[in-house]
Amino acid sequence: MKKGIPIILAILLSVCQLIAQQDNPSDNRSSSKSFTLEECLRYAEEHNFALQNAGLNVTSSEISLRQAKENIAPSVSASASQGFNANNYQKSIGWNGSYGINAGMTLFSGLYNYNNIKKSQLQVEQSDLELQQSRDKVRVSIIQAFLAIMMNQDLLDYQEEVLKSSREQMEQGEQQFRVGQILESDYKMLQAQYTSDLYNIENTKINIQNNYLALKNLLSIAPGEELAIVRPDSATLFRNLEVPTLPELMEKSRAYLPQLKISENDIASAEYDVKLQKSNFYPSLSLSTGISTGYSGNNQSDNLGWGTQLWHGLGENVGLNLSIPIYQRSQVRNSVKQAQLRVQQAELTKQEVSYQIDQELQQYYLDVLSAQNDYRVAEARKEAYEANYNAYSFKFKYGSITAVDLIQQQTNYINQLNQYMQSKYSFVLQRKILDVLMGVPVRL
Repeated sequence: MKKGIPIILAILLSVCQLIAQQDNPSDNRSSSKSFTLEECLRYAEEHNFALQNAGLNVTSSEISLRQAKENIAPSVSASASQGFNANNYQKSIGWNGSYGINAGMTLFSGLYNYNNIKKSQLQVEQSDLELQQSRDKVRVSIIQAFLAIMMNQDLLDYQEEVLKSSREQMEQGEQQFRVGQILESDYKMLQAQYTSDLYNIENTKINIQNNYLALKNLLSIAPGEELAIVRPDSATLFRNLEVPTLPELMEKSRAYLPQLKISENDIASAEYDVKLQKSNFYPSLSLSTGISTGYSGNNQSDNLGWGTQLWHGLGENVGLNLSIPIYQRSQVRNSVKQAQLRVQQAELTKQEVSYQIDQELQQYYLDVLSAQNDYRVAEARKEAYEANYNAYSFKFKYGSITAVDLIQQQTNYINQLNQYMQSKYSFVLQRKILDVLMGVPVRL
């Protein structure tokens, strides 16, 4: 009975651990992640390295804006000095000290601080727009990697069905070869086709792993960490793929795309540079004030006390400083001209960007329509080649055709299947990129 006690205790401990795992399912899960496309996009918002770096640029611009605002406030500084000296001849030791607080404030400098604040505000907005631009690029890359995984997983499902059929044909061919119904060469071709189909599956699995590596990189997930995607069903996938009209695309994209807003802000920023340079033409007026005191003494004379000296030595000062530029060797004038040229360059850049966006949107829209047509054609051809391949498989089963005929039709079907997969997911990808361009939430 005593020998059975440890066994009973072990069983009870195992049952308790099992109950604890059921009560805390999170403890029973591995560290693997399973994401939908929407979850991938949200995860990248916080973890993608490029987006984090762009976010730091926004923070840096906000700090610069705060500093520009602080430049309006007065500056205050304090000073203190302490001295000690000894005279060997007089056998005296002396000491002295001075202390002061000074403040200064710019009253007028050609509105430089005001215009600098406005320009810094534009820089913050520019950083936000650049973050948005980086976010859109990352979204497109994530969609592409996500759909590549889906495409290869779907292809893998088809390939496994083909491999199953190839195995049955090879086994049937072996039986036919043994009874002399087919030549050895036909049987060897069936074996070779089975091997080819087997390694097609292995290559597709490798492609899936590469696709996952690309997605992990975009999500800033370690290569060794497990990651899986949640695939929507085909009905859901094609539910929201209606192509918008070209006017709708142009209107929404031009209102959303950060490139246009960035070019507009570049013009405004260049105009503020002109104002900043022109401020150097004007006089500058500043106010300064301060308070100071000090003391001195030695061991050879009677001196007033330290506190008394500080009180009697207390002094204040207030002053206005006016600086009037007279001759600056045309530096300011030329700086203004250079700034005005940058305004013109920014205006030309905006026109060029606007023209390029219109052209690219229209070209991309036509590409989406073309991809949609290619998908429809490839789908019809895939179904036709699949039916033809099934018919030839049936004929081969009853000895109506040779292995060469069967393999030829299987090759045609596999080629068309690959074309169908590429056309299908190419259309889905390009259609979802339209959502990114229009600023519409991306969903599968």
